[in-house]
Amino acid sequence: MLDIDINALEQAIAAAKAVLKDGLVATDIWDRESGLSLAGHNSRPEAVALFNQLTYEISDTLSGSNFPALNRYYLLDVDGDNTIVVQRHGDDLMSGMLLDATRVNLGILVSVVMPRLTAAVAAAQHNDDQIAELEELANAGR
Repeated sequence: MLDIDINALEQAIAAAKAVLKDGLVATDIWDRESGLSLAGHNSRPEAVALFNQLTYEISDTLSGSNFPALNRYYLLDVDGDNTIVVQRHGDDLMSGMLLDATRVNLGILVSVVMPRLTAAVAAAQHNDDQIAELEELANAGR
């Protein structure tokens, strides 16, 4: 079971929406193992499940083709002036955004929103190793 601060994930989505405004059509942050959304805006549960599977297929295809492995994210240019971005957040979480490409600046998305989302999701994850490390640092300062 994941130890995640759901409120922190919701705040991360609110921060992305504040920058992207009406350009953010929908977004979810989900658990990769279950394929279930943990937080979202105009959530699309079907899309979460399917993008979870698609990401696995892309990774498998790249591996089978002797291409470099999928790293942090991929972008899709889809009909209706829309863009989809899917981000991997370690081994446990993923996020996806459906964007109105006529209202979103790609530079702001890639240089500002995505790195901030990455940092916010990492902060929301309660990794036992990180907790032990923080406790060790706190005890060393006494």
